[in-house]
Amino acid sequence: MHSISDTATDTARSVHDVANGQVKSFLDNVEDLTRALKNVDTPDIAKVRAKVRIALAAAQSAMADTATQLRGQAQQAGRRTDTFVRDNPWQVIGIAAIVGLAVGIFASRRYD
Repeated sequence: MHSISDTATDTARSVHDVANGQVKSFLDNVEDLTRALKNVDTPDIAKVRAKVRIALAAAQSAMADTATQLRGQAQQAGRRTDTFVRDNPWQVIGIAAIVGLAVGIFASRRYD
């Protein structure tokens, strides 16, 4: 059985994977551009290449830090939610019943 914490972790991992893929694609394109400019030997291009390498390293580091932070926050939220549900099962059932009733009322009015 999947706990709420596991679900939050899986969701955070999915979001991370999508964001990571997009950022990686961008970084790959920048690296390709840097390689294409490798044969151009002017001082200005050399400066730009150095700045791009530094920016790429910083972006990759920031992406890893953000992913770690998001994963930690999602896990913490999942643990808190799981604890609340386990400590207050009747309140959760009541809230779910009220939400279900409200959705049912709105859905029935929509189709009348």
